[in-house]
This record gives sequence, C-alpha cells and structure tokens, in this order.
Amino acid sequence: MKKLSFKSSEQKIWFVADLHVGHNKPFILNPRAYNNVNEAVQHTFDMMYSHIGPDDILFNLGDMVCGAGANSEEYAKRVMTIPCKQHFYIWGNHSAGIKGLYDKIRNDIGLLSDDIEMYPLTYPSTNFTFLGHYAEIFIDRTPVVLTHYPIASWNHMGDGGYNIHGHCHRSMKEDNSLKRLDVGWDWKKRPVEWNEIVRELKSKNFKPIDHHGADTSSFFE
Repeated sequence: MKKLSFKSSEQKIWFVADLHVGHNKPFILNPRAYNNVNEAVQHTFDMMYSHIGPDDILFNLGDMVCGAGANSEEYAKRVMTIPCKQHFYIWGNHSAGIKGLYDKIRNDIGLLSDDIEMYPLTYPSTNFTFLGHYAEIFIDRTPVVLTHYPIASWNHMGDGGYNIHGHCHRSMKEDNSLKRLDVGWDWKKRPVEWNEIVRELKSKNFKPIDHHGADTSSFFE
C-alpha cells in the first residue's frame, strides 16, 4: 500500500485510542470521572461528534469497544459511522463488535481462512478503513508510525518521526528523548488534533537509543 500523506492545512486530522465504549468497569470509569457506563457512552459519542467534522480525517488506534456484551456491534457501528471524510483503524487488543464486522466483509470477498487478512479494507458504504496492526503515514512531511502499542524504535525516528499510539491509558511515564505520544481517551476525554500533538512533541529532544541517529538521507525512501 502506498503510504498515506496529508496536509493539515487542507483538513483537520484527529487521533483517538482506547474509547472502550460500553466498558462497565471501575478501572475504566473512575479515572475518566464517569459515574456509570451510560454516562461514559453518551459523553464519548457527544465529544466525538462535536469535534470531528465531515471534512476531517480520523485515525482510531484500537480498543474501540470493550465489555459491551450484546451492544458491542451496535456501538462499533456507531463509532465507524461518525461523519468524517476518512476514518482509519488500527487494531488494538480488544476487538468486541468490530472483529465480527471485519470478518463479515473479509468473508464476503472470499477470504474464508482465519489465517488470511487484507489491508487496507474499507467497510461497505462507509469511509471506515481497516489499516491492520501498523501503519506509516506522513502529515506535513513528518513521518508518523501508528500503532496501538507503544514501540521503542520505529522507522524515521532519527528523522524527527513520531510514534502515535494508545494502549497505556496515559499510565506510562513519558520519555522526553522519544517523540512518542499516547492519545488514549484518558488524556483529554476527546479526540486529539494533529497540531496539539505537534505542540506536545516538538519540545522533546530526540536522543538515539540504538543506531538510528539523525539521518535525513532516507527520509522518503
């Protein structure tokens, strides 16, 4: 797949992870200051719909629905169909509701074996695209590696590249020598816009942790 490239001057670009829609557990609800799961679900959708516009790009970095039981597929479809220009999804470690929807379209195109996955794969009649477990994109010429889990070394990290991820629910101590950021819902309880990420990461002074020092010669190779 050709690497995706975007300009923030042309549209807003949003990131979110770990929505955990429908997850009725104190370790999820309490840190987010929700009184109950219904309040959490309502607020999550209110914030997603109020921030993301029809011409915007959304990158969703996993764990969209969790612990929602019979409501899992309904909640997944509600997130998938948030009005935006394009909605890209990276798998997390919780896939309630959405895994069944992915398997259905995978089977519809003849990929009947569980050992075969296909990316990118767009859900019919939506702008929602499955990107798999990992993706590399460019925004304003900045290389960005998208994952659910944080990683220690990534492509173009020595060229100023970012790793944007979720999974840790903002509990991991940030390393100021790495341009890496957790955009999980626990941070702002809303999606995070690209320019907010740039402001957060530009003050970090990259220090190589392996042989990948600053080398712009391979920037777009």
